[in-house]
Amino acid sequence: MKSSTGVITVMALCMLLPLGPAGASMVTLQVFGNANMDDTIDDLDIEYVQGIIAGENEVTDLADANRDGQVDASDITQLNSIINKEATNLTLMDSGGNIVTISLPVERIILYHHQCGEVIQILGAQDKVVGVRDTFKDQVRRFPEISTKPSIGSGYDPDIEAVLSLDPDLILAYSSYQFPDPELLDSKLPDDVAVLRMDCECNSGVDVVKESVVTLGYLLDKAENVEEYLEWHDKYIDEIAERISQVPEDERLRFFLESSGTETLSRTAIGNGHAAHQICVLAGGDNIAAGNVPLQSNSEVEYGSVETEWVLEQNPEVIVCRAMGEGIRPYELDDTSILAAHADEIRELPGFAAVDAAANDRIYIITNDYAISPNYPTTVALLAKWFYPDLFEDVDPVAIHQEYMDLMGISFNVSEHGAFFYPSLS
Repeated sequence: MKSSTGVITVMALCMLLPLGPAGASMVTLQVFGNANMDDTIDDLDIEYVQGIIAGENEVTDLADANRDGQVDASDITQLNSIINKEATNLTLMDSGGNIVTISLPVERIILYHHQCGEVIQILGAQDKVVGVRDTFKDQVRRFPEISTKPSIGSGYDPDIEAVLSLDPDLILAYSSYQFPDPELLDSKLPDDVAVLRMDCECNSGVDVVKESVVTLGYLLDKAENVEEYLEWHDKYIDEIAERISQVPEDERLRFFLESSGTETLSRTAIGNGHAAHQICVLAGGDNIAAGNVPLQSNSEVEYGSVETEWVLEQNPEVIVCRAMGEGIRPYELDDTSILAAHADEIRELPGFAAVDAAANDRIYIITNDYAISPNYPTTVALLAKWFYPDLFEDVDPVAIHQEYMDLMGISFNVSEHGAFFYPSLS
């Protein structure tokens, strides 16, 4: 196993950073050395550090390339080694705010994180995966190569011996839900095994997934793949945002967002801070549950029970259900009956026949693995088409999803296979 001779710090990716100096990109590469706070490390960063030393530029969060507590000529030396691909490490702060040391090059990756698995496919880095959480093995269509990698067991009870037997350089885990628990994974690993907790789920805003892709792409030297994803992402998100801007704020469609369940007297509502909320808002909706749901424990995510009677009183125009759980792996299914059952269960709740969403047949089901991933522009397009059918009549979410599959290099026809949402668009 490689030793860690330097430090790599990745800044909190879930935070939307302001524009940096010199007209930096809204997407910031969260690697120390990125002094001008744009999306890469290059000669412009050397120029910016020289400006700091000369007293002409302000010190930025990422300017201290070698992490010695000051910005000076030694940072220019570190920058040159990074730019010339001679650096033996990088320093990052991950989405959970953890400073992480990563030795270069990264050749052996273990995945606990499904959405990061999709990023790895976008980057064409499947060959670097040496082990996966046990839930990958049942997702052959979604992860055709990755699913064949050795299992390191459940994320709820990490098998440290299995992890170490694969001699990993990097472990990709969840940030939003701290999964696996750092006490059960991170604290039991030697210092030279890096755990990077990434938010690839759009929980904290539109740029969080882009920043995760940019950072992992830089770490794995996959700039071309990153550019292809960003072009695809921005093409659709920007177009949808432009059209939604035509809808006055006070005329935005009012929706209720819930997670799949079978309770009659209460519903599991989703509010601020959750990826499903973010994509519905990007599609031009106004979430009636936002601000009315308790925070999930140890998080800033609104997720919990609200009384069914309250939903009736609010009378939402649309109900969106995020379906997940046992048996709901949308890439592995071709039958949408399980999703239709969720819609029927909501429709048949006492009193719901009079709710506008049910009366006007506007109960929509989206699946977690389809919607809450780097594929989310596809789902935003789908929701926008459901919310404002006239405004998005010409938009084809299925075609957008197919482009995403092509980006991942997966031969899978989404118009013929999969159970991603309900009802169908045809």
